[in-house]
Amino acid sequence: MAKADIKILVDWNNDGNFTHANSDITSDAIDVAWDRGRDYASQLSGNSKSGKLSATLYNTSGKYSPNNASSPITGKIEPGLRIKVLGGSASAFPYTFPIVFTDTNPLWTGYLQEIRPEPSSKGAKRAKLVAFGVLGYLNDFRINLATQTSVRTDVAVGAILDDAGLSADDRTLATGLTTFSRFWVDGMKTINALRVPEETEGGFIKESKDAKVVFESRHTRLSGDYLTSQATFSDASGTTLSYKQIEQVDPLSTIINHAEATTRTYTVAGSATVLWTLGETGAESPEIAPGESRTFEARYPNPDSGNNAVEVNAWTTPASSTDYTANSASGGGGTDLTSSLGVANTKIAQRMIITITNNHASTNAFLTKLQARGTAVTQKQATVRSIDATSQAKYGERKFVAETEFIPNTTEAQRWCEFQLSIYSTPVNILKMSYVASLSAGLIHQAITRDISDRVTVTANNDSELGINADFFIESERHSVNGNTHLVSYSLSPASGGYSQFWVLGVSKLNENTVPAY
Repeated sequence: MAKADIKILVDWNNDGNFTHANSDITSDAIDVAWDRGRDYASQLSGNSKSGKLSATLYNTSGKYSPNNASSPITGKIEPGLRIKVLGGSASAFPYTFPIVFTDTNPLWTGYLQEIRPEPSSKGAKRAKLVAFGVLGYLNDFRINLATQTSVRTDVAVGAILDDAGLSADDRTLATGLTTFSRFWVDGMKTINALRVPEETEGGFIKESKDAKVVFESRHTRLSGDYLTSQATFSDASGTTLSYKQIEQVDPLSTIINHAEATTRTYTVAGSATVLWTLGETGAESPEIAPGESRTFEARYPNPDSGNNAVEVNAWTTPASSTDYTANSASGGGGTDLTSSLGVANTKIAQRMIITITNNHASTNAFLTKLQARGTAVTQKQATVRSIDATSQAKYGERKFVAETEFIPNTTEAQRWCEFQLSIYSTPVNILKMSYVASLSAGLIHQAITRDISDRVTVTANNDSELGINADFFIESERHSVNGNTHLVSYSLSPASGGYSQFWVLGVSKLNENTVPAY
């Protein structure tokens, strides 16, 4: 059995350098496991999720106890530190041992969440380390985007990542094929916000091995290296790349023969009107002491907006006397203090956040009027559907409804529905496959070089007797290393069958790919 083929590094100094003393924690690791990819191996219903790494560490002398002042890393165990797992250099294949490691060949990169000591009065003291991928790290933020018009899906992804604080160097975005007529995000968690352009495009958002966010368009897998299998895993006797276990997900559970998608048509009002008014007036007027600030949120839609209200094209900057007034008496009497108010605002598609400061030196101000104006946007919705009657007669109705409401028009929504039914109206093979990488240098090479979205061939028509010999895409991966054993598991979606029929102009071959991809 080959020597375990990984190295685990932590940037304790949080300076981008993994070569400091104590950065290499490999020798302290009892076991380590990490994963990346979709939560389910379906290109339709599987969602991108954050990767996760967990490791059990020897905690000799309390090295990994955050409150231990004598630890060499005391004061450095903080959430958000970079962690990465390195594999051997792919260029060194076939490998000789010991393996040479290189920073340019990470297997997983993420951010520390916690190290939790597990003390013991007897036996080895241990600690549990948990880290999450870049999507999990970004998901601690809520996204607020003002309305954008005529924006491609990849540009929308970029705007979300900008708002989450991810640098341009930490992303790889394919050019989207769908253009939103209008797009905004109001207070959504980062992953949920990213799923809107992901589903609208029919694409995929994933984490790279080096902690980049990657966006695939719906054509990404229909061209280039994605058309060629990178390896063949087989159950044939004597094969070089043999797997330990294979499982077929019930093909009937993947069937969809009724697809629905909703579109919105927008109307922008011709002029700004009052969209929100503070309900506290008269004796209930908010009181603001000198130097004090109060923050209010004007929301639209609200109960007074009407059923078709959806967002605001442009909020009007609050104007003194017109949109806000203040007096020294709650009912509006006394001294007019409107000129003593300082007003700041933040404008989002469905909210304007207004902060009011009483700048008067000595007098309390009662906010006797506060309103928010803007150009309202209303909507009309339309739902389209595609139904495969033949599939329904054979399997019963299997319905899927797109969650996104940002598909720009009914023509594209119809194509979206038909695209899904052309693939899923008959059973598709979804597989779970695992192999022991440490059994051979060839399998270690696959563990180190394979990536999410790679195309591989799986032969399962010998000892497995599944009758499968086809190409699949890797949708998720899990690695588990314990001592000298490195177990790798993949969830696989079909690259052949329904997907093999689509062609892209100038890329695919018409005599092999027969249905234009939308």
